[in-house]
Amino acid sequence: MSLFDPIAQPVAFVLKAIHAGLSTFLPAGSGWAWGLSIVLLTITVRILLFPLFVKQIKSQRRMQELAPKIKELQAKHKGDRETLNTELMKLYKDHGTNPISGCLPLILQLPVFFALFTVMNEFKPGAKAKYGLTPDLITQGAHAKVFGAPISAAFNSTPTFLRQLGGDATTVKVVAVIMIVTMGATTFFTQRQMIARNGAATDPQQAQVQKIMLYVLPFSFAIFGFSFPIGVLLYWLTTNVWSMGQQHYVIRRMPPVVPGSGGQAGGKAGGSGGGSGGGRGPSAPKGPKDKGPELPEGTDEPGTSSPGTATTAVATASAGDTPASPRPASRGAAGRRKNKSRKGGRR
Repeated sequence: MSLFDPIAQPVAFVLKAIHAGLSTFLPAGSGWAWGLSIVLLTITVRILLFPLFVKQIKSQRRMQELAPKIKELQAKHKGDRETLNTELMKLYKDHGTNPISGCLPLILQLPVFFALFTVMNEFKPGAKAKYGLTPDLITQGAHAKVFGAPISAAFNSTPTFLRQLGGDATTVKVVAVIMIVTMGATTFFTQRQMIARNGAATDPQQAQVQKIMLYVLPFSFAIFGFSFPIGVLLYWLTTNVWSMGQQHYVIRRMPPVVPGSGGQAGGKAGGSGGGSGGGRGPSAPKGPKDKGPELPEGTDEPGTSSPGTATTAVATASAGDTPASPRPASRGAAGRRKNKSRKGGRR
């Protein structure tokens, strides 16, 4: 009994149900019916994992918010790795986050991947019923071809096995190599897209996970891909393309936060988000109409000047300094001075 047999049963059930639906308008034994069954199985799995993907993005956002505090702890406990890890775990617990949750969708998707690998290994001529699939259905799926290669064939399949499937060794190898290279490249660019949009991790543990997923995982799939059936390669290729589109959509709707902002999304300078130098300064207190402080020559009237100019004028007036060239703050004030000068002349 295989380790993945408990998961292989439901995976085979979903694959069988999807194939039965496609067979109503496509030839049951065609590569289109079986190839699309694997693609739709992949999409079904990704839709089920979508809530975890959103949780992954939110976890990475919280890690961005904690970046300044993480750096402080790293500087404070430099050289004391045990104390640093203890303090980091306490920080994550207090803020309800976990750096490992960033790779939950991948961790939960791998069992499905290997369960499909287990099912596809049963797709061969003369196979017995297994995982709820009849012998006729297994044999039919084994002979189905995608891009001219049987979906149950792999790069390292023996010539005898390929002859039983009616496949050509050169075609199988070419298709397998193209899919392996594409699978490794899309795995790399999917993770790189995530790092580029969310930023590199500041936490040592999460940074290590990012490096493994960015470099080690694509290389591992490229190496082991030579033993994966074409159907399994199609599954992983589909999930990578889906991931790239899903990440672009979700991350675009959830813009990155400013580190240390407490969850605030980064805004443009000068906007309401409080960008550097963009916010308004404290406004000058307004006095009764026509009784405001007189401003120096060349300045605007209160209410039309910039916040900094108004604040400077108020500070000058409150300090008791008399401007060198006073200018009436309003028409009413100018009129009162004219009336006073006339009265003084009459006396």
